[in-house]
Amino acid sequence: MVPIGWGAVFLGLLSLVLELAAASEGLTIGRTGGTVLASRIDSRRSLHEENVTCPLDFSFLKKFPWIRDVCNEGAKTPGCCTAALAGMGLGMAKYLKETELFHLHDLPTSNACLSSFRINLRRIGLQRDIVQDCFEQQRTLDNYSAYSFLYNPHECQGIYTVKEFRSVQAAAGSMSMDTSCQGTLSVGHCGPCVEDMMIAVDKMGTLNSSTGTNCFDYVIVYVAGIVNNDGPWGVQTARCLFGAVVESSSQKGRHMGVYIGFGVGIAVFILIILCGLIFFARQHRKETAINREFVTRNNCMLQSNGITPVWFEWSNIRSATRNFSRDRLLGGGSYGSVYKATFKDGRTVAVKQFRNCTPDGDPGFLNEVEALIKLKHRNLVNLQGCCIASSRRFGHQRLLVYNYMSNRSLADYLFNPFNPVLSWEQRQNIAIGVAQGLAYLHTDTEPQIIHRDIKSSNILLDENLDAHVADFGLAKLASEENSLQTSHLKGTLGYVAPEYGLYGQLTEKSDVYSFGVCLLELLSGRPALLIDPKKTEQNVETPDPNYFITEWAWSLIERDCAIDVIDSRIRVTRNHHSSMMMKRYLMVAMLCAHVMVSMRPTMREVLRMLEGHSEVPFASVLERPLLPLSCKASDLAKLGHYEALEWPASHKNAPS
Repeated sequence: MVPIGWGAVFLGLLSLVLELAAASEGLTIGRTGGTVLASRIDSRRSLHEENVTCPLDFSFLKKFPWIRDVCNEGAKTPGCCTAALAGMGLGMAKYLKETELFHLHDLPTSNACLSSFRINLRRIGLQRDIVQDCFEQQRTLDNYSAYSFLYNPHECQGIYTVKEFRSVQAAAGSMSMDTSCQGTLSVGHCGPCVEDMMIAVDKMGTLNSSTGTNCFDYVIVYVAGIVNNDGPWGVQTARCLFGAVVESSSQKGRHMGVYIGFGVGIAVFILIILCGLIFFARQHRKETAINREFVTRNNCMLQSNGITPVWFEWSNIRSATRNFSRDRLLGGGSYGSVYKATFKDGRTVAVKQFRNCTPDGDPGFLNEVEALIKLKHRNLVNLQGCCIASSRRFGHQRLLVYNYMSNRSLADYLFNPFNPVLSWEQRQNIAIGVAQGLAYLHTDTEPQIIHRDIKSSNILLDENLDAHVADFGLAKLASEENSLQTSHLKGTLGYVAPEYGLYGQLTEKSDVYSFGVCLLELLSGRPALLIDPKKTEQNVETPDPNYFITEWAWSLIERDCAIDVIDSRIRVTRNHHSSMMMKRYLMVAMLCAHVMVSMRPTMREVLRMLEGHSEVPFASVLERPLLPLSCKASDLAKLGHYEALEWPASHKNAPS
C-alpha cells in the first residue's frame, strides 16, 4: 500500500464531500413555484485538438510514480482518481509558478493537457486510461472535467491571477499560511501548514457568497506554486500537499516510522474534517433557505406588478455564454455586464447580468423589466425574457435577455477607429430613430416615462445601423405635476442636464438635454467630455472651456465656424443641400442642449425639426447664457454629486 500525504486526504475527502453535497450544486430557478435543476458540464468531447499544445509540464511523473502504483494495484476508481487529480494539481502548480495564472486559456488547451497527461502516464507504465475514467465519464470526480481548469467567474471570488488571489486573501485576513507553508514541509511542518490552509479556504470562501465559495483547489495550488520555497516539485512539498511519493510500492518499508507519524497526523486531520462536515451540512441548509427566499422574493416582486415575462433556464444561459466567458463579454457598467449568448438552436441574443442582486438593486431591475415588457416600439430594445436563479456555487443571479445588436452601441461604433465612418445619411437615420424612441416615451405612454440616462453607450445599433434606446434601469414615471425632485442623482457626467445635476429637478427636458449631447457626438465624432477625468482633480479656478462638448461647439458657433463642428470625415462629401441639413441638425442639437430649460423643445418638436417639417428657431439658440463653470474642476461634477455620476466610457477616446 503506497503511503499518501495530507493533500491526498484533502482530495479524497473532498470527493466524498462533493458526493454527499451534490444537491447543493443544484440551482433554484426563477419560475412560478420554483424548480430545482442540477447543472452539469458536458465534457464528453474529443481530447485530441489539432494545432493546440499543452503548457503544462508532466515530466514530474518520472520522479513521482505513485499514480502508477495506486492505479495498478487494483485500487477502486475513487482512490485512483484522487491520485490523478493530484497529478494534474502538480502540473497546474508549476504552471502557476511560471505564469501567475490559475487557469488554462481555453477548452482546446485543457483538452490537450488531459491528452498529454494520458500519454505521460503510459510512458511510466500505466496502461489503465484514468483520464477516461476520472475526467470524461464524471462518475467519481463528479465536478471535475476539462472545464475545471478554465476560468470560472463564479468560483472563489472570480480569482484569475496571483494578484487577485492575494487581494482576496488579504481581504479575508488569511495570511498565516504564507509563513507556515514557506519552508520545507517535512513531517513536523506539514501539519501547521495544512491547518492554516484550511482556515484560508474557509475565510476566503465565505467572504462574499454571491461570487462563489469554492476556494479549496486555489489554496493548494497557490501554496505549492507560489508560497513554498521548494516549489511544487520539491519532494516534501509534493508529499505534503498532493500525496506524491518518490518511492515505488516496493520501497515503502524503509520509512515505516515516518508513515506512522503521517498516520497520526491524518487521524487528527480526519477529526477536523468531520467537524467541518457537520458545519457544512448546517451551512448548506441555511444557504438553501437563503437561495429559495431570493427566488421567491423576485417572483413575488414581478407578479405583484403584473409582470409575466418569458422565463429562460439558468443552465441554458450559462451554456450559451460559455459560462460567461470573457471572450463573450460585450460591455458593462455599474449595473453589471452584458454577454453575447448563442443557444443550441442557433439564436443569438444579448444577456444582461445584474451586479446588484440585493434588495437595494430591486428598483433598477424592476424598472428595466416593467418598462420593456409594457413598451413596444421599433426604436426601443426588445426584451425576450428573464432568468432568476440562486445557488451556493454561483450566488444570486438576475439576468435579462434582449435581441442581439451586432453593431453594439453608438459609442462603440463611433469612437472605434477601426469601424467604417458613418455617412451623413446613416447619422441622420440614427438621430431620427433615437428621437422617435424618446418621443414615444414622453408622449405616447401613460404615465410619461423619463429615461434619465440617455447617452451614446445606451443607444444600440442593429445590423442595419438602426438605433434602439436601451437601459431603462434609471427610468422614472413623471408625476402629475410633470416634475420630479430628487436628492439621489444618477446618470453620466457630460450628459446630465444642469438643472438636474445642480438642483435635482427632473423633467422630460432632462432627456432632451441628453439627446442634444448625443446628437453633438453623432455630428462631430467627438465624445461628450473632451479631457481625461484625472485633470478634474487639479485645483484650477477656471476650467477648460472645451471641457464639455456643448461648450466646445458653442465656442465655434460664436466665431461663425459652425461647420467646423461637423466631423471632418463627412464634411468633404457635402453639397449645398447636405450643408444646410448639417447646420439644421447642429442648431437642433444646440437648442436641445440649451442651459435654460424653457428654451429646449419637446422631443416631438425635435423630431419635426429633424425631419424638416418645422423650422428651427435660430434666435433661441443664440440666446445662450454662460454655464456657471467658474468653480474648481473638482466641483464640476455636481453638476453636484460627483460620486453619484459615472464617467462616460468614451472619454478615453477623446482627441488630444
